[in-house]
Amino acid sequence: MGQSILSRGKDIKEAIQQGLDILGTKQEQVSIEIIQQESKGFMRIRSKEAVVKLTKLEEERKQFKEESFEVSLEEIEHSISKVIENIEQVPYNTEVADLFKREQGSFVPEDNVGKVWIKNGRIHCEPTELKYPTITVCKGVKLLKNGELVKGTAVATKEDQFEIETIEETVEPNWEITMDAQRLNVILRVEPGFRKSYKVKDMEPDFHINIEAEEKIEVINNLEYKRILEELEELRVVHGFNHSEIVKAVNTEKPGRYVIATGIAPKDGENGRIEILTETKNKVGPKERADGSLDFREVKEIPTVQKGQVIALVHMQTPGLPGATVTNEPIPPKPTFPLSIHTGKGIAMIENGTKIVATESGRPIIESKGLLTKVSIMQKFVHPGDINFTSGNLRFKGDIDVLGNVEDGMLVEAEGQISIYRNVFSSTITSRETVIVSGNSINSTISAGQQNVFASELIFVLTQIQEQMVAMNASIKQLMNLPAFKTTDFARKGLLSLIKILVEKKFKPLIIFVKQFSELTKSGSQSINSEWLILEEQLRLCFLSSISNEYHTLDGLNSLLIRIEEMIEDHDPEKDKDCLVEMKYAHNSIIFSGGDVLIKGQGCYNSKIHAGGNLVIHGVLRGGEVYARLGATIKETGSDGGVVSKIMVPSNGKIKIGHAKEGTVIQIGKAKYTFQKERKEITARLDENERIIF
Repeated sequence: MGQSILSRGKDIKEAIQQGLDILGTKQEQVSIEIIQQESKGFMRIRSKEAVVKLTKLEEERKQFKEESFEVSLEEIEHSISKVIENIEQVPYNTEVADLFKREQGSFVPEDNVGKVWIKNGRIHCEPTELKYPTITVCKGVKLLKNGELVKGTAVATKEDQFEIETIEETVEPNWEITMDAQRLNVILRVEPGFRKSYKVKDMEPDFHINIEAEEKIEVINNLEYKRILEELEELRVVHGFNHSEIVKAVNTEKPGRYVIATGIAPKDGENGRIEILTETKNKVGPKERADGSLDFREVKEIPTVQKGQVIALVHMQTPGLPGATVTNEPIPPKPTFPLSIHTGKGIAMIENGTKIVATESGRPIIESKGLLTKVSIMQKFVHPGDINFTSGNLRFKGDIDVLGNVEDGMLVEAEGQISIYRNVFSSTITSRETVIVSGNSINSTISAGQQNVFASELIFVLTQIQEQMVAMNASIKQLMNLPAFKTTDFARKGLLSLIKILVEKKFKPLIIFVKQFSELTKSGSQSINSEWLILEEQLRLCFLSSISNEYHTLDGLNSLLIRIEEMIEDHDPEKDKDCLVEMKYAHNSIIFSGGDVLIKGQGCYNSKIHAGGNLVIHGVLRGGEVYARLGATIKETGSDGGVVSKIMVPSNGKIKIGHAKEGTVIQIGKAKYTFQKERKEITARLDENERIIF
């Protein structure tokens, strides 16, 4: 077959004639194939033209080849013009267009009709009369439609001209060199820059496409080794260069911190110190059995030393070594100081003060505070019989052993440990450390620790007063800033009337606590220091006096509050945590210990106990009131007759009871619970809502 063309016309005849004109031949020299019959639509809508395919016969094609050299240039140009004119006059029709594109080698598949796509960075689209594709711009890309920037989504028509532009962003690198305060280290902080660009991705044909671009980031680090050295020279850095770190900084692609020069740090020396070679603290508390349980019946071990025994070694101060900055300036080390040793009774220092030796047998006492250390030997006094009117009261600055009873109305007082091998009857036993009664305590007061039972109760009440005063002082300061306050004569007459108003309206518990503090001070005046009596008088003048005085000013209130805080701090229960009171049985007694309390025999009846540590009662608690700062463990509480037995611990404490009977009251923090019936194996504590749970 020969040359083929597609020709269109309003009917078959016209389409054939136009095709013959284009081919420049006659009808008998072509084969004719009707592609599409003409049809008329309503008001010319959806009307179709006639389409025919004309193909020259082979003989004609050969003849054409043989005679083509006789065709003039003017005739060729005329034929091309006729083809172009014919194509321009034919209305667009999708089916026919497909056929033309097949013939011309640029065929658009039927699946792409009405769609848009991207190839090699250019937008192609094939809209129809009833379907127009859409385009949305994404990050890194600008889309121009007919020269105007597209924001959001654009509709693509055949006449639209689209241009895609990619966005470029450049951030310049940044770096900085600094030195620390001591000029020991030179730090280079580097933040490389970057150049961010985008490349548009090819997109498959679709009715809607998002123009997407691949992000490409190129790191920029123009930092030069030579520039760093110049900067170091300006900073007068002369040694300690870390060349490997400089190389890392020059080549880094990530932000970083590099120590590019380092000085020589001074080496600190050591102050004088003491090395203790013997045990100095009592081994108090329960001993662990092989099965893991605790044996509270084990005798407590008291450390002792013999004459001539080396108690401790004294190490002299060691000076430090100086350092140097990166600018070659000297850095002195921290100064060092010698240890000051104060020797007490039974102590000698030998070999140029480097060894501490006992000259008497007894219990070693070593107290250190900063660079001051006190060392002494506490001797033990042994009383072979009873303490009674014949022997008189017994006071000793060391340990005391009483091999008999302590009888009615007697006093035993020691700075060390008191050990009573029999019973205590209606007496007072006071130790700054530990009291161990092998027998029972009947109608007696027993105290262990730097405080005593009265001081402990006073501290508890004083803490409540402190809390109220802090809140009241804050209220007074707020009132003094009000304009109405400034117009009164409070500043001239003092704050007495204002304090009374605040106490009556807002701080009523404050007066109750002050009166309670005053009563406790008077009842325990024989057992407490004079500082408590002075503080009681100051509180009484401030809150119970009807006459204005020095405490009815803001300065007076603040100074009183400071004194209260000092008293609370001086009587910190942590100082007595190693103290202990131990006995078999207590009846109608008052027992105080800055540390633990252990009742290891029959139990405790109608007694009052305060333990700064743990309280353990192996027997029963019948009546009375007990407090344990670190928790209480009791075998049995209450009674069949409902006698009230109260156990108290702080809000973070626990109470463990093996058998709680009616009349048992527990208090954890401010939460209370009374047992109305028997319960066994109880562990009580507070939950997150401050409620008691078992």
